[in-house]
Amino acid sequence: MALLVCRTCPRDRPDSGSFGVALDVVLRSDVVRIRHVPCLGGCPNAGNAAVDGPGKPRVRFSFLTDDDAGALLAAAAAYDASPSGAPDDGWEVPLALRGRLTAVTPKRTV
Repeated sequence: MALLVCRTCPRDRPDSGSFGVALDVVLRSDVVRIRHVPCLGGCPNAGNAAVDGPGKPRVRFSFLTDDDAGALLAAAAAYDASPSGAPDDGWEVPLALRGRLTAVTPKRTV
């Protein structure tokens, strides 16, 4: 299981990449593996991160700031403990992130 953080958000501004850098400063975990990825497909909504694991859908959150680090870690832990990975079907999305859940992408089976 990994917490994916977009390293190019906000792509369309001169401070591109500032989201991932700011989040790194406050996002520390010995439990959750954090991976930086070039894009999570959330453009033009800056501040994208996702939880992803084998056999589970990728769940993306947008409009995040470094203030959301605690909620992201809570979401990652709940997702990891969930058998299905589907939000509200095995894990509860933290209240602070519910309005910013922007995509649930199931894994391809073929």
